[in-house]
Amino acid sequence: MFLDKPKSHIMLALDTDTKEDAFKVLDDTYDLIDAVKFNYPLVLKEGISIITEIKQKYKIKIVADFKVADVSVTNNRIVEIVKKSGADAIMVHGFIGSDALQEIMEVANNEIGVIIVTELTSPGGLEFTRTFSSQFAELCNFTNAYGIQAPGTRPEQIKKFRNIIGTEKIIVSCGVGAQGGDFVETIRAGADYAIIGRTIYESQNPRQVVINLNQQLKRNLV
Repeated sequence: MFLDKPKSHIMLALDTDTKEDAFKVLDDTYDLIDAVKFNYPLVLKEGISIITEIKQKYKIKIVADFKVADVSVTNNRIVEIVKKSGADAIMVHGFIGSDALQEIMEVANNEIGVIIVTELTSPGGLEFTRTFSSQFAELCNFTNAYGIQAPGTRPEQIKKFRNIIGTEKIIVSCGVGAQGGDFVETIRAGADYAIIGRTIYESQNPRQVVINLNQQLKRNLV
């Protein structure tokens, strides 16, 4: 489908300061991870072409974590741009509603996966979006989106959302590592991919960190 079947279960959050740093980290790790996730800062600094460059060089799956959340005409333009860049999936907020999500699905046209954000991993994610996070997960089934984002800092939510969306949709979980989410617990709870950033790219030896994470998961998922 849009992302390959997970092997390492690691999605690298590539939030480095520069393109040069991003390429350096990927040189060390691209063959050990399942996918790369971009947020806005690096793309705003280097341009959307960085997605295309990395896709062409490393032949790796890419998720644009742009948390799209606007009126439909703007959402649709963002999805179209990201689709043309070569990204395999894009994250959008559930609170934009079913009508806007359905329009995004039409623009995606089964060429790019749509992942619905349920709640943020930070404490602020509990203030407002928690109230509706289960409904956002339900929208994944209603719109036939590719999957959802669930907080790696709250494994109990991952389990709950997995029961809502079933086994055919994917779950990607942010907040693993520096924010306190545990890699093994996140995958045990039902996530397909744990999004890990600073733990890897701020390390003096990113490759060894990924190797250690892979070994840790293999030891504990038996």
